[in-house]
Amino acid sequence: MQSAGAALLIAGWAYFALPHFGSAQFFLDSLVFCAFGTYAFIAAYNARRETVTLEKKLRYSLIRRNMHLESMTKRDDLTHLFSRRHLFDRFERELQTAKASGRALSIVVIDLNGMEQINTSHGHEVGDRVLATFGRFLADQARGSDVPARIDGDEFAVLMPDADERAAAAAVTRLLTALEKAQLFEEDDLLLKITASIGKSGYPWQADSVDQVISSARDSMSAHKREQSALVAAAGGAQADADAGG
Repeated sequence: MQSAGAALLIAGWAYFALPHFGSAQFFLDSLVFCAFGTYAFIAAYNARRETVTLEKKLRYSLIRRNMHLESMTKRDDLTHLFSRRHLFDRFERELQTAKASGRALSIVVIDLNGMEQINTSHGHEVGDRVLATFGRFLADQARGSDVPARIDGDEFAVLMPDADERAAAAAVTRLLTALEKAQLFEEDDLLLKITASIGKSGYPWQADSVDQVISSARDSMSAHKREQSALVAAAGGAQADADAGG
């Protein structure tokens, strides 16, 4: 484009100025074309620079928008933990890495107890705030390399790269102990003690695919929930016996 413009300018100069070669008219015409050429060159340069600058701004804006959209797909809106989709995508990659390197991989699955009763008794807004509070609690308990996520309504998970069965068991114990000590949700005159059922599984000590590991972890979580129910029932029976004996 610039070459065509230069050629057109030279052709115009030759057409108008050369017939007057050696005269004052030739000098004047040449001066006019030189001035016009200089102006056209500067204008073209500035226009090109403005176009490049605009392109950079648009490209940067598009990159930021794409990053924002990607972040939205990775995060759960309520708890700001990672989303279910991101967890499973990351799980697939980490499992491939674990298999290739011969390292272990674990996941802890957590189900909050009594959320249905909380929603019924206090409303879904309170229930949402409880979930958000637990999300912050879970993020605080996770290691730097862990991937804490909300994978369903009141179901959470923590993906633990480079963690074997012993590390997964230690993580479950740590979470239960911290949860027992925490005054997790307190708002105005409402005080709620949150409990959870937690299960664990991993590769290669339990299963060797994402679906199998998740299923195994949920089975472990369900077993823990049954144990908790049995303990509550036993404690209630003992209290009833004590009251009857008294």
